[in-house]
Amino acid sequence: MTIETYRKLSDLPETIPVFPLTGVLLFPRWSLPLNIFEPRYLNMIDDAMRGDRLIGMIQSQGGDRTTPELATAGCAGRITSYSETDDGRYLISLTGICRFGVHEELTVETPYRQVRPDWQLFGTDLIAPQGPALP
Repeated sequence: MTIETYRKLSDLPETIPVFPLTGVLLFPRWSLPLNIFEPRYLNMIDDAMRGDRLIGMIQSQGGDRTTPELATAGCAGRITSYSETDDGRYLISLTGICRFGVHEELTVETPYRQVRPDWQLFGTDLIAPQGPALP
């Protein structure tokens, strides 16, 4: 799937892994470079690369470092660039696809967190902006 594949809400997944990160925002059609080094998030990227390459970026809001409280909304991004360093880190770029509300956090076996997103409020994110007509 490419970014252009996501044209309607039904194209988006019913669950998404999330990466809570304070002070970092992703918006639709924006690119976000990330340096991934924590084992649970390395695992999340491995799993995403085997699947649809989507992860959700979301702000953390207090709580402890291991399981911070999640903000009520985030943005799904597709891994559009990926490289592995000699010391086992991943350097990735996410391209924002669509914002989501957190409908429910799931009880999962994975070391990273997952949510059931509510895409409904943000369906217009999938509509490509139209620029002015050129002469």
